[in-house]
Amino acid sequence: MPSAVIRMPPAGGPHRTGHLNERGNRGVRICCCRVLTCVNLDFFVSKNGILKCFELVLGWFCQTMLVQFGMDSAKDIGEAFWGFLTTCSAFLLTTTILLLCYTISARTFHLVRQSIFEVVYNGLACVMYLSASSYLGFAVNVFLYPKFLMFKTTGGIHSAYPAMTAVYYMGGIVGLVYGVDTFVAYRHLKGFA
Repeated sequence: MPSAVIRMPPAGGPHRTGHLNERGNRGVRICCCRVLTCVNLDFFVSKNGILKCFELVLGWFCQTMLVQFGMDSAKDIGEAFWGFLTTCSAFLLTTTILLLCYTISARTFHLVRQSIFEVVYNGLACVMYLSASSYLGFAVNVFLYPKFLMFKTTGGIHSAYPAMTAVYYMGGIVGLVYGVDTFVAYRHLKGFA
């Protein structure tokens, strides 16, 4: 049994004074003072921060497109629409909470990142996004594409097909980003990062 279950980065260094959140150059310098000293801005430029920001922005894009263009065609698409919307909403909310916690506290990032939670969460998000995207892609091409062709030949506009096509493509990309984050979290869990 290891002597220390929880590994924290050493508190030494020129700008650290004991706690992980206490750094001399934390926050944003404006004139002669610092503001936003409780915000861990270094997280946003790290590999993990960039991945979380991509997950958040792409998930937000998918959910916005679903709500904006897909609600009218939800009855045509069926369960694929509701499954993708549920997947997107669940993982978007959790990613937002994680990003907020990681931004406020570097200690939280190190404690949560080295647990199995990040690996399982990101792996589940990867699988769910990829499966929901493939199901939505099937439903869009089977049910919306014929309507799109019919409206196209009669001169009408059917905006749901192009929008839902963009959604399932972006959902696949979000799934791949979560897959990369799963790999990075697993390496961090095993102590390689």
